[in-house]
Amino acid sequence: MAVWMHLPEPDRVDVVVSPDAGGSPKAFASRAAERIQVVRCEGLLPDTRYSYVVRDSKGRKLGSGGFATAPDELSENPFQIAFGTCFHKVGLYRPELMKLVQERGSRAMLVLGDSAVDDRKCDYGLINTDYMLRNLSPPWQQLTANVPVFTSWDDHDYWHDDSGGTHTRGQTIDVDGLRKNWRTQWNNPNRSVDRNGVYFQTQIGPVQFISLDTRSCRVNEQRGQLNSFLGEEQMAWVKTQLNESTSPYILLSSGTMWSDYISNGKDSWGTWDTEGREEIFQVIDAKQGSQVILLSGDRHGARGFAIPRPGGKKIYEFEVATLGGVPGPGAFGQDRSAQLFGLPSNSWAFSEFSFRSVAGVPQATFRLVNERGEELQTILLES
Repeated sequence: MAVWMHLPEPDRVDVVVSPDAGGSPKAFASRAAERIQVVRCEGLLPDTRYSYVVRDSKGRKLGSGGFATAPDELSENPFQIAFGTCFHKVGLYRPELMKLVQERGSRAMLVLGDSAVDDRKCDYGLINTDYMLRNLSPPWQQLTANVPVFTSWDDHDYWHDDSGGTHTRGQTIDVDGLRKNWRTQWNNPNRSVDRNGVYFQTQIGPVQFISLDTRSCRVNEQRGQLNSFLGEEQMAWVKTQLNESTSPYILLSSGTMWSDYISNGKDSWGTWDTEGREEIFQVIDAKQGSQVILLSGDRHGARGFAIPRPGGKKIYEFEVATLGGVPGPGAFGQDRSAQLFGLPSNSWAFSEFSFRSVAGVPQATFRLVNERGEELQTILLES
């Protein structure tokens, strides 16, 4: 667990974490006086509710919150992970969805693209102004103070609509600068790892989350060829992650759609790298002891698919791009044979997975929840 904060000026901070059920608190200190602080809180117990307080070097209280750690293994007691995409700006100021994520007890929230910045290209003043507006949102403050949040980017918070790689529409993209700035604005793991891209992986208890960078690693000159979408380095990395994982569930996030059912794969795998996608799918097909669930966004609205695979297998994909209630394509694709449900754009909803073990067998349930707390879809995933 890491507590992350932006300060008005460089300072040291202390974080005191206390178990809600009673027990000795633990104190964690920053290493140096910095304006952006990330304090790692190690040695916490699994499946435990904690409260924390942050103070500066003069003992002044800067903030507080609470969180529940994930269990270290599946049990009969379910635990939730929430996710969704496309807050844009408008969604960050509506409290209903973010309040529900907390009330329903999610141990983490995955915010998977188009999350705060809208089409600022390489204007870092405007980019960081958008992030400042995000930070000033009371619903966002409440969510991030009490639920761990992991984030990936998509086109609008990368550069502009349908953008990727080192150049778009004849304009050069400052890829290194955008990556560096992104790492200062989100509390993701692996920020200090030297790699070409903002992709990462982490464990949320027994569930592995793999977040891909489907924007900055694109090779525009090779569109349609193998590795043009993720780049060779990231493609090799994600295959290694999948092959080596021992988690019963793996959440694999692509900012844009994995399948081609909506908008004919517009600006995604289907128009960039179908060969690379098939290679990943074959790794998933051969995976034993783990179920890989695909997450995606970009196309506003919410949809689920059971992508057919050889031998009667299927891979689930859930695309939930309704955090901001913005317009987009129709709820259903022309080919509905693999589609499980469709929620129109201009709707407000988030999703969650509930994980547990029943008689020793892992079980995952998907739910789609609107702004009134109504469960619009409940799907028990077949393994």
